[in-house]
Amino acid sequence: MFNRKSVKNLIWMTFVLALFLPISAFGAVHDLVIYHTNDVHGYVFEARDGEGRLTNIGYDRLKAIVDADPTPRKLLLDAGDVLHGQSFTTAKRGELPAILLSLVGYDAIATGNHEFGYGQERLLELADKYRLNFLSANVVKIAEGEPESYILPPYLVRSWGDLTVGIFGLSTPETRTSTDPRNLVGLEIKDPVEAGINMVSRLKSLGADIIIAVTHIGSEPYCIPSSLEIAEKVPGIDVIIDGHSHSIITEEIKRGDGSAALVASAGSSFRNLGKVMVDRNEDGGFSFSAITLPASSPEIEQVEPDPAMNAAMTALKTEFDKEMDVVIMNAPFDLDGARERVRSSSTNLGRIICAASIEATGADAALLNSGSVRDSIPAGEVTKGELLSVLPFGNYVYLIEITGDDLLAALNHGLSVTGSGAFPQFWGMEAVVRTEGEGFAIESLTVGGKALDSNDTYKLAINDFLHSGGDGYGMFTKYDYREFATLEEAFRNFVTTQDAAALGAVSDTQVLIIAD
Repeated sequence: MFNRKSVKNLIWMTFVLALFLPISAFGAVHDLVIYHTNDVHGYVFEARDGEGRLTNIGYDRLKAIVDADPTPRKLLLDAGDVLHGQSFTTAKRGELPAILLSLVGYDAIATGNHEFGYGQERLLELADKYRLNFLSANVVKIAEGEPESYILPPYLVRSWGDLTVGIFGLSTPETRTSTDPRNLVGLEIKDPVEAGINMVSRLKSLGADIIIAVTHIGSEPYCIPSSLEIAEKVPGIDVIIDGHSHSIITEEIKRGDGSAALVASAGSSFRNLGKVMVDRNEDGGFSFSAITLPASSPEIEQVEPDPAMNAAMTALKTEFDKEMDVVIMNAPFDLDGARERVRSSSTNLGRIICAASIEATGADAALLNSGSVRDSIPAGEVTKGELLSVLPFGNYVYLIEITGDDLLAALNHGLSVTGSGAFPQFWGMEAVVRTEGEGFAIESLTVGGKALDSNDTYKLAINDFLHSGGDGYGMFTKYDYREFATLEEAFRNFVTTQDAAALGAVSDTQVLIIAD
């Protein structure tokens, strides 16, 4: 049976096993094998670090791994947020990753909040066109005078002789606030626990021996309810394949009735591959065990990518790269994103990106970690590829409501050390600072031209990386957020809709005043 272990111990054991066992040791035949990914966010291609180690697995390698597994009964599941993120995914509004999902052969995909990023009609179009099983049992269509109905299939059933597996999907209630409200018109997101109970009853009535929930819910405390809570409160679920919180987890959740559910999630950005092994016991029941395989582990590295899949991906990437040479905007003047300046001072590019975030969200002010800005933009024509080199991470713009105390703490944190990616770019605020230690300390701060009130609340635009506590901005994690466009999209829209005078005003206005 699966034993509860910490994430660190689990990954460490995976590496140790990989070092001392041949690859075939991971190729044992089971009654069922479940491979799973989540929160890929456009990281669909193989990538390596500076020392040549594999950091991102890639769909061509994934297909080879799944196809090579000797277990006849296999499932390939994704726990959502697969259609939106990196520019490869957004360039054709989710079309390119949809093609790859179909070619790899995913059996089912949880409908993540980012799946609604292009609107519900586009999601349905892609699912139908590429025969993708996006599942959600708790997103329903509502209309006055009409019964509720599912917008997507709530479940599917797979059968192999004496084994029947039921799979149902759940979407995070955070979708209500993490996508543009226009994308959810006519839809309601139901309680995942209640939906799960209904699905278990339905799938049992259809003869399911094993019930799997593929969920874009998340396991962290801010996920309400979390996948761990759903595992505890919904008897009958055997396995939850989860996403949303970018967690690496393989945990058994015991219920009061003595039953249990295995919850598994493989991080994000295709840095890992999850694998659940299912074996029938002598008493007719089933045992579940799980591993999380990092991209750099030998059993992943040593598998050669599937040639046909690799050829298809190469063709799509070649076409995509050509599109990256397309001019998408004009910069009226040089925009400074040089590392040595953007991480130690307020630059015009940093201010304009922040102004774009305010325009997109209606915030009072915006704050950006300078590590998000990777290059400068020379005056003149700007291609898609050039913009991608400046804002490459696919970060989303978040809007939070923050206290004056925490806003001051955030700026002081970022300004405390120059040269760091945490150094803040901002707009809608003016900070008078003095040199202190390796950075600056704030002497006075205004928001919208008025002195900061520590007891007041301000609407602040940040990005998803900062909201997760990235670069040490832990004060942001406790706040609820509303999600908007990617940072790249917000910036491009702002620059192309503002005239040169408006952009020049932002470019020329200094907001970081050094008093000494």
